[in-house]
This record gives sequence, C-alpha cells and structure tokens, in this order.
Amino acid sequence: MRYPVVVDGDIEATMTDGTILRSTVYRPDAPGGTFPVLLTRTPYGRDLAVNSAYFNPVTVAAAGYVVVMQDCRGRFGSDGTFEPSVNEASDGAATVEWAAHLPWSNGTVGMWGRSYFAETQWRAARLAPAGLKALALGVSAGGNANNGALYRGGAHELGSRLAWGHASISLNELMREHGDDPERRGKELREWLALDAGFADGSCYGVLPLRDLEPRVGTFLRTHVTPSAGQDPGSSFCRLWDAASAEPVPLPTLHIGGWFDIFAPNTLDQYRRQAALSRTRRGIEPRLILGPWTHTNLSGGYPDIHFGAAASAGVVDGHGDLSSLHTAWFDAVLKADEQAMADVPKVLVYFLGENRWRAFDALPEPSRQQAWFLSAGGELLGEAPEDGAVEYAYDPLDPVPTTGGATMLAGAFPAGPARQDAVEARPDVAVFTSRPFEEQTTIFGAVTATLFASSSAVDTDWVVRLCRVSADGVSLGIADGIVRASWRDAYAGTGLFSEGHPPAPIEPGRIYEYTISLWETALTFAPGERLRVQVTSSCHPRWDRNLNTGMLAYDSGAAVTANQRIHVGAAFPSRLTVGIL
Repeated sequence: MRYPVVVDGDIEATMTDGTILRSTVYRPDAPGGTFPVLLTRTPYGRDLAVNSAYFNPVTVAAAGYVVVMQDCRGRFGSDGTFEPSVNEASDGAATVEWAAHLPWSNGTVGMWGRSYFAETQWRAARLAPAGLKALALGVSAGGNANNGALYRGGAHELGSRLAWGHASISLNELMREHGDDPERRGKELREWLALDAGFADGSCYGVLPLRDLEPRVGTFLRTHVTPSAGQDPGSSFCRLWDAASAEPVPLPTLHIGGWFDIFAPNTLDQYRRQAALSRTRRGIEPRLILGPWTHTNLSGGYPDIHFGAAASAGVVDGHGDLSSLHTAWFDAVLKADEQAMADVPKVLVYFLGENRWRAFDALPEPSRQQAWFLSAGGELLGEAPEDGAVEYAYDPLDPVPTTGGATMLAGAFPAGPARQDAVEARPDVAVFTSRPFEEQTTIFGAVTATLFASSSAVDTDWVVRLCRVSADGVSLGIADGIVRASWRDAYAGTGLFSEGHPPAPIEPGRIYEYTISLWETALTFAPGERLRVQVTSSCHPRWDRNLNTGMLAYDSGAAVTANQRIHVGAAFPSRLTVGIL
C-alpha cells in the first residue's frame, strides 16, 4: 500500500542534558495509524537534498514508514555545540527512545544513513536504546582510525580530512558563529571562498609547513581537523573513533560499501563481525552490497572508465535503486515480510575486470594465496629472482601527485580507478609488471605488499599500488597503501596499527622489512592482461608528505631528498601477496 506523505518541520527532541535537537519528519498521511520509524542523524543539514537513488525519504515514507531526519547537536537547526563523534552515542540513544514514542510510531525504530550518519548508528546502537531493531549502514565511518579514516600506515590522511572539514562542515560553522555580525560573516565567507579556490586548483595542499594554513581556515578546521596532523595514530581522538564499531551489536544489519571508498575496510570488518555474531547467536544474517563506488560517487562512472548503468546505485544489477532496497530490507526485518528480500542475494559484490555483480550467501574466502616477486629488471615473477635492487630519489618538494584511489579530496583529485600513465613516467616511481595472464584469474580479498627497503633518510614513506594493465597497455590504478618508516613496528605483520609501538627513526642505509596493506579487492584479469605494481614514496595530497628529516610536514618546511633502494631476491623477497578466488 502507498500512502500520501505529510512533512513536518522543526520537530523537537530534548536530550538528557536539556539540549534541543530538531528534525524533519516524513510520515504517512494515515490518521490514527502507526508505523515503524526510520531515523537518520546528520551533521550536514537535515533538509539538504538526499541522493534519491540512495534513500528517498518521501518514497520510503509512502511505503509505510515514519522517516526522521535529525540535525546533530550544534548543526543547522539543533542547539548545542558540535564536537565530532563526542555526543553521538548519548544523543543517538536518546533520540531513538524519543522516536519510538512519537504519536505516529509503533514503537519500532530502524536507523539508516551513510558516512557520518553510519557512525551515529553504531554509537547509538552500542547503548542498546529501547525500540532500536535494525541498522542500514552505508560507506560506514567509525572504525579503525588508523586504516584510512585519520591515518594510514602512520601517514596522515591529509586530503580527506581537509576536504571534509572545509567542504562539509566549516561553511555552516562560520555562518552560525558570526550570524549576528553580518560584516564579520561576509569577511569570513570571502576568506572561505578564497580557500575553496585553493583546494580546487590544489595550491592549498602545497603549503609547508601545514601549520601555515591555520590563519586561513575557520574555527572548526583549526580545532578539529588540522591539529590531528600534528598528533599521531595513538591519539585520544583515534581511540574515540575506534570505539564506534569495535564490537558487534545484536541487531540485523545491512552494509553498503564501495571498493574505492575511504572506509572500505570498515564496511568489510563490520560485516564480518556482524556475521560472526549472527552465527553464535543465531540471529538474522547481515547483508552486504559492495559496488565499484567511492565515498561520494555511487554512479559507477569515472573519467577513465565507466562500469555501466547496472553498476550504479540507481540500478544495482537490476534489483532496484538503493532507496528501494532500503525499503525492502526494513520490510523484511521490521515488518516481518519474508518475501521482501527473497530475490536479493545476501551478499552482492561487484567484480572489477569482469565488470559484473556476483551473488553469494556469505562473503567468500580466497581458495589460495599467490605471491608475485619484484625483480631488479622490473618484472613480477612467480618465484624469487636473483638478488638485486631498484633505486630512485624521492624529493618531498616534488611529490608524486594523487591520481585516483580510495580518496575524498576536494578539487582536482577525483577518486576511483584512474590511468597511471603520468605517474609511471616519473623517475621516482618504480614499476614492476607481470607476464600476460594466459587464463582468467581473479584476485580476491586482502592484498599485501612486503618490501625490503633502505633509505638515506632518517624517516621516509613507502607507497605501493596495484594496477591492471589492459592488453593494449593502459595501466589502471586499483588499490594502494602506505607505511611511514618511523611507524613500521606499529603496522608490522597485518599492516594495521597496534598500540605500544611509538615512532622510531630508521638507520640510514639499513635494510628494513615493511608490511603494507593495500586493503581488499575483487579484480579479474582476462587473458592478455597483466598485473603491475608501483613502488614510490609519496601520494600527495592524499597523504601528508614525509620530509625525510624526522619532522612532520605540519611543523616544518625543511625537506631533504632521500635516495631509496628496494632490495629483491631470495635474501630479500620483496613481493605482492594476494588471494585467488
């Protein structure tokens, strides 16, 4: 049944400390009727246009739901002060219980939303508020702060953090902060627009030291974003971030993610934890949809490749757009409609290279592991080559530019798969290429690089990228990772951060073994295609530059060129290890 929809604005909820948060409510026009509530909580403005293919509040409400879109504390219509992540657990839990008692509610609440909206779901769910029965988590923030959210391999996620604070938060902050002073607000807005132009053309990212940006950025960036570049992966904010989804919750969950999303490992880790919990508690199995998407682009189209309409969030392999899939999911878990998701696979994964979706009952594991070894001649081989080395010089003042990848940068650095011609033509990028595949081969799951490397510097970075080379020679970047040499021990073994390993300089000229996680992928090579590995020492402005001096780019502008050496052979088996499906 479809209902006409009523929209109510400025519906108030009082938090436990008396702060009032405001929501827009979309509800069926059915006097006396009660329905499940679907709640989302956002720092970006509850009345900002929602991607209708992802979740359309009007059509979902028409399907028999009360859709509540709430501004987080201190944002847009809500009172209080916005502190990222700090109040989302208590405010979220209080809002769930408030929503369960709305006059149009039947007492059952589900939560939905992507990115920060997903983090607010995890934090609320961990307090187990009365009425909360299901979650639908998209490109999920909240998880491992040191695995792409704030840091990666010890390097700061400079580009994404600046882009988030500038584009998503700061403009509203300055409007609120100077709302009663039009002259000051106009001045601040002009400065914001000038900074925005600098992000658009990339010039702002080139500032050294990064601290010199502070006079040009708003209060929010100064307080909540740029200081993290001068901290480290063991900071208190990292621990706060990690706490969001550190443990599974006993609720049905739908997980939506993308291979080129900055939070891709969060999506997969959260799905796996929920799946493990469902097996032990015999609950409803979680569901997973993993597309060829970035954090903000769910179209499946990129400047250098387009995966077709079926790859988009508006089609999803013919199962309907993500908005209708949300409705079907909540019909199944909140309305006990057993047929609502009967035709939708429990796990739907897009395979790059094949450019098609594959369906599974659960996320599969690779059938075996395979290693490709780096050689001094630039080949990738199936066994360790003769001993040798590959050298290049890394100049922090001329870094390798970010070209695609799982990013969220403002300006001229689009995320996703991208051609690597210009990158691979640089003298500071070492390239290793396999022989053409003789049969179809599918890489699936975790991708890990092991490097034996030395440097003339006391600290430096190592970046490794996996590429697919087409039969006609086009190299397309698919997955990559980084490790900061001074944080090598904290990221040893799994490539994930572990406490108790403070940064330590390296001894110039000494060979160290580095483990670098390239996250996960699903990538099929056709006969005639080749696998390529790049090794370099920068990817700017995605990650802050290592100045090779032991000083952070946040605090210093002095840099030295490092002479880098990648060691190969039986004694130093530098390699890429992947799963084969």
